Amino acid sequence: MASVPSSAPELTVSVERQPGSQVELAVEAPASEVDTAVQQALRRLSGQVRLPGFRPGKAPAHLVERAVGWDAVRREAADKLIPTLYLRALAQAGVKAVGDPEELSVGDFERGKPVTFTAKVTVQPEIDLGDYTSIRVDDEKTEITDEKLDTALEEVRKGHSELVEVTDRPAQAGDVVTATLSMSRDGAQVAEPEERDVELDRERVLPGLVEGILGLNSGDSGTTEVVLPDDYSSEELRGATVVFHIELKRIRERVLPPLDDSLAVLDKHGETLDELREHYRTVLVETAERIDRERYEAQVLTAFRDSVSFDIPEAMIEREIDRQLRDTEMRLAQAGMRFDRYLEYTGQTIEKIRGEAREPAVMRVKLELILDALASAEGIEVDHSQVEREVERLSGGRKLGHEDRHRLEHAAERDLRFRGAAERAVEIARGDG
Repeated sequence: MASVPSSAPELTVSVERQPGSQVELAVEAPASEVDTAVQQALRRLSGQVRLPGFRPGKAPAHLVERAVGWDAVRREAADKLIPTLYLRALAQAGVKAVGDPEELSVGDFERGKPVTFTAKVTVQPEIDLGDYTSIRVDDEKTEITDEKLDTALEEVRKGHSELVEVTDRPAQAGDVVTATLSMSRDGAQVAEPEERDVELDRERVLPGLVEGILGLNSGDSGTTEVVLPDDYSSEELRGATVVFHIELKRIRERVLPPLDDSLAVLDKHGETLDELREHYRTVLVETAERIDRERYEAQVLTAFRDSVSFDIPEAMIEREIDRQLRDTEMRLAQAGMRFDRYLEYTGQTIEKIRGEAREPAVMRVKLELILDALASAEGIEVDHSQVEREVERLSGGRKLGHEDRHRLEHAAERDLRFRGAAERAVEIARGDG
């Protein structure tokens, strides 16, 4: 929201709350505001008209007005003044508007007279958090067992393994094979033949595909029936039963280094196996603590979000969906793909994407509204120096224009306030006061 100059005169503002998270503002600004806006309009218009004997922008105001007409001056002045007055009225009344006004009606706009207007606007809903200080969420901790450490060390061995081609036996679990794969459904081909490497690990590859390859020798062909998962990349094939056609090209066996002191030296984390184990135990503990912390905060925020029921204005949901689409379009652009091309390749439509984005948008908006209410209830304020540091971090040291900096400051203050509210929610859920 635009800042209000300290010298700006007070407006007369009345607020009438209406159903559906809407309010109607009735605003009156003094005649001095109108007169100043008219003078500024004449200065702008003087640079746009050519009058004999005067350079552009140098003609007297009365001649400019005579040349363009009072209606043009009034329209120019009102078009600049009313939006500014609207923002000032919102700030003065403490109204948190969602988007632009849906109805705006301006009264007479004349020199020497006050100007009045009414505006109907959707606002953030008023939220009653109830007895939020009683919310509790159990904080579960992940235990790092010797079994988990052993599994991690096996991954370390795997990372330093070598693939050695074998020709004297069929494919077995753990091998990495090169195969040409194609896929058909009801006799019709749905995936062109493609040569690729496949690690025969049921936890990483479609289990049915692994079963179809096990036991084949290099040069063998075979087929196997597979039920594709519900999150398969091609939407029309999710949950479908298909047949993989396999042509096995070669088999490579994974040869692991020994689990001894030499592995520590090879991995460059100590000189003995005990030192290596201690290093990865520390890594696992730190990782588990971070994941536990993130999971717990997510559970707490979900508990706070689900503790309150209220209607979310449709305008807020649509605005969040628009934001998600802009983020998607930006990510695609960074990857060198236009959004319309993405829709074409994936067979999706804007309407479908917006529909799928709706529920996550509702949940996100609801959480943000609750965090905003919690920040107000707990008196959470953001220090200006915090905002400045966050702006510097977000901008990466780039020089910002006035509008870009103002927008980034607003976003940084909002995010920091939400972050403070989320941290307070975690304290409450733990029972820390």
